[in-house]
Amino acid sequence: MNYLYPVKEEYLESPPPSSSSSPTTLTAGDESTMVPLPRPMEGLHEVGPPPFLTKTYDAVEDPTTSHIVSWSRGGASFVVWDPHAFSRDLLPRYFKHSNFSSFVRQLNTYVSLLFSTVFFTRFLPLLWD
Repeated sequence: MNYLYPVKEEYLESPPPSSSSSPTTLTAGDESTMVPLPRPMEGLHEVGPPPFLTKTYDAVEDPTTSHIVSWSRGGASFVVWDPHAFSRDLLPRYFKHSNFSSFVRQLNTYVSLLFSTVFFTRFLPLLWD
């Protein structure tokens, strides 16, 4: 082995350990070393709301921006009180753009998906009965 320019060596795994969290013995040529097995990142496969919806919620929920955007009285929707300030100040803070039309188009995409999901899962089966 050249100590000035170490070369990554390929390791072959020995028989599987009794528990997944304990280290295992890996062999490289004539030497053997104890190293922990790699584990998947926690939360990697968890599903949450899409980033667009999370960012929109954060922008509307922020009490310092209630003069620009806030929840409606019923709390089921939100109102953009000042579209110019919304696109100038808030959109670049939460998104990679400041185009209000693009924001509305993306929002309409989620509203359409929500409506179609509710329609096809709740109301369409009633029509078939």
